[in-house]
Amino acid sequence: MKRRLTLMLAMAGVLILCGALVNYLLNPYGFWSTSLIDPVFRKPKDEHVALPYAIRSDDMTTLLIGTSRVVFGMRIDGLSANGFVNGGIRAASIRESCATVDAALSNAHLKRIVWGIDFFQFNRGWDPANPEFDRRLEGGIGPIVGDTLLSLAAFDNGIGDLKRMMRGRARLPNTARTEVPWPLDVICREYAKEQGRGLVKTPASGIVNQISVNMPNYQGFDFSESFWTIFRDSVERAERRGVEVIIFVPPMSAYELEVIRRAGDWDQFEAWKRRLVTLGPVTDFSGYNRLAYLDDYYTDVMHHKTPIGEAILRILLGMPAPACYGIDQNLGAAMVRLDRRNIEIEIAAQDRMMREASSADSRYGRLAEAALVDQRARLKARREASVIP
Repeated sequence: MKRRLTLMLAMAGVLILCGALVNYLLNPYGFWSTSLIDPVFRKPKDEHVALPYAIRSDDMTTLLIGTSRVVFGMRIDGLSANGFVNGGIRAASIRESCATVDAALSNAHLKRIVWGIDFFQFNRGWDPANPEFDRRLEGGIGPIVGDTLLSLAAFDNGIGDLKRMMRGRARLPNTARTEVPWPLDVICREYAKEQGRGLVKTPASGIVNQISVNMPNYQGFDFSESFWTIFRDSVERAERRGVEVIIFVPPMSAYELEVIRRAGDWDQFEAWKRRLVTLGPVTDFSGYNRLAYLDDYYTDVMHHKTPIGEAILRILLGMPAPACYGIDQNLGAAMVRLDRRNIEIEIAAQDRMMREASSADSRYGRLAEAALVDQRARLKARREASVIP
């Protein structure tokens, strides 16, 4: 029995070592120096695991940071490409975004941060905790060995990468093989594929459900001074380190704007923008502008399509936007560059557009109100259920 137990332990040790060797060779998170898998075939499945290792890469020069609007709206299939790393995190809190930025600042190759900042991240209640993600950002041999060598998730991710490599580069989607930001012709081609899909085809019941279930709860919004301090300090640390910080507010659909207005948060929304410009110029695509009503630009009530996000990225980097399908004109008409000098003028203009929209009986307002009623009913039901003995 003792010999059998020893043999079983030895076999288990051999299996663990073999698995670690496979993970090392496949290197799904790009942490090790092995090059068996071409990075173009990498496709991390969980940014919470892969991102802390991607930002340590010597190849990174530009970090994209934000919520799911950046994850999907400026998607990079392999998380990183030609110096760009997509540091967006789905449902990211300000703490997570700033912790990612602070960790990335230790990379001497980082030159620029493109930060898509969201109003809902400053709600005191929007503070999901992820201790494992924090430990990965801090580094240390434990998380590194566990994630990159001894993890079944890494093994599964690596095998997926290997299968893609065996199928060949020609089988990859065009967007996985192109540079970042996407060239003009790629944006036009990808937008053409997505035309007529997403929000523009979503029925009223689906829109109400998306707002009620998937959109952050703007009702009872409580602006957090501590979250603002965390954000401000992170931006200032980056600038002291000599890293360029480009802050922008992503486009918002008219549905989301109506929810903010009807939830009584419009004044706080404007006050938040006034704060943003104290840190420097901000490129603002939000508000009751042309983009808010172009449903074909959105996959759902919260997320713009990737070709639109890639066009925005080009604009933020001083590159031309594509002229196809009027993308450059629509983005140009909606974009406002806010700074200390013009903030009050632009806020007043956005206020006028809001009042004009609120005076009309629109589909956006009706569905937003229906969703808010549904959301309140869900919250009430949860509260009542929690007090039932």
